[in-house]
Amino acid sequence: MKNTTIFIYCLFAILFYLGCGDVHVDNEHHPSPLRFSYTNEIEEDYDTSGILYKLTNMQIDELLKLDYPNNWHEEEDPELQARYYHAMLIQKYGDIPAVHIVGIFNRLNLLADGKPIQMSSEDRILVLTAYHSLWPSDAYLKALNSSRRSQMREKTDDPLLFVELYTEELIEQHGDIPEVHIVVDGERKMRFGGFQIRTVEDKEAYIEFLNAKYVLQPTDYFLCILNAYKKAKEDGIDFHLVIHGCDEDGIEEYIESIIENFKQEHGI
Repeated sequence: MKNTTIFIYCLFAILFYLGCGDVHVDNEHHPSPLRFSYTNEIEEDYDTSGILYKLTNMQIDELLKLDYPNNWHEEEDPELQARYYHAMLIQKYGDIPAVHIVGIFNRLNLLADGKPIQMSSEDRILVLTAYHSLWPSDAYLKALNSSRRSQMREKTDDPLLFVELYTEELIEQHGDIPEVHIVVDGERKMRFGGFQIRTVEDKEAYIEFLNAKYVLQPTDYFLCILNAYKKAKEDGIDFHLVIHGCDEDGIEEYIESIIENFKQEHGI
């Protein structure tokens, strides 16, 4: 079950990243792959695109009857491994929505080959609810409640509620450290009007905000941005003219480092 264990931790690493308030997902132009057209040209009878957990009766019957091997998790073909896993779930837990949500998310995760899956807040909650339904645990419940708070935070127009929810979320992730409150206040400014950078003090406050973001997410990407604005301040350049050109791929490296550390700690 090593692959499944790693997958579950990948889920939390991705959710951690998506919950930190640094990613903007335009669901109108980039619909969630959990709900909309995911092309499957390998096995049409296992095409799970469209509405998330509504498979056809024929697909369900085939999964219920599929004789999958005991070492299904060692299957190298991601499409076939996903099919085996889905069959195992439905034969163990029955034809219920949670089974299909988990099965389809697992398939998308395998086909993504380690890359984070773009998810809306609604889908994060849907997936975590399904996991908690099949395998109730404090960890899933904690992640589910955190995702619900994130969704409320994303949708609220109340600055005070935004601060309350985001502070709870970041303290849960990082502890009650000064950087949490600096990031929350900075994100509040960004969300409700933006930073007003007119003076040297304003520039210092913005750099303090970027430094706090880097403390919470120590990636090359955030370090690059931080250094770009530090240099602009030293050179007397208007912050509105800064084009940092930093590579966002560093975030993926951060997620991979989290997963790798977890694997080493648990001997996976």
